[in-house]
Amino acid sequence: MVDPIAAVMENRQLTRSMQTLMGIVSGLTADGSLNDQEILFLNTWLSENGEICRAWPASAVHKLVREVLADGVITPDEREHLQKKLVGLAGQDFSSTGATAPEVARIPYHADPRFELRDKTICLTGEFMYGTRAACERVSEKVGAVPVPNVSKRLSYLVVGTHVSPHWISESYGRKIMSAMDLQSNGHSVAIIPEKAWFDSLSS
Repeated sequence: MVDPIAAVMENRQLTRSMQTLMGIVSGLTADGSLNDQEILFLNTWLSENGEICRAWPASAVHKLVREVLADGVITPDEREHLQKKLVGLAGQDFSSTGATAPEVARIPYHADPRFELRDKTICLTGEFMYGTRAACERVSEKVGAVPVPNVSKRLSYLVVGTHVSPHWISESYGRKIMSAMDLQSNGHSVAIIPEKAWFDSLSS
């Protein structure tokens, strides 16, 4: 049986480590370029904090760095590619905006706005303009959707409420978003959709 106190402490530690990583990524990409020492530093930090490399976005950063270092030679093209990918994960292009404050990763919402909810499993996370999560689940059931409490491989859609913080990665609901992203990176078809897309699907 899982110790609930231990689980809470583990989640808090994971969140702090993930925030630290995103701060590092933001700092390294702030000047618009990466050098070999910065890439090696990032690789060392990930190696020393391997427990977070199983969760998104750390898993994505870890994969990118390993690919660059795979042959022992860091080419200019690899540095540029890694820079662009890390900027995308950090959610901020510092070279164009001049911003220096660490940002968190953008939520990669599914590009197709059309969704069929009937017979689909959905999980809701965050705060919704429509109403409480219970109210959103009830109306989803009326159109044939099957609400579930957690993210899993069998999930069709993770629906994110409109009132999502820019710093979602440090919020409790951010764990579900990160879990869905991790499943996506491993080839599973769970789609992350915003409340508006969910609501439009209700109407249609």
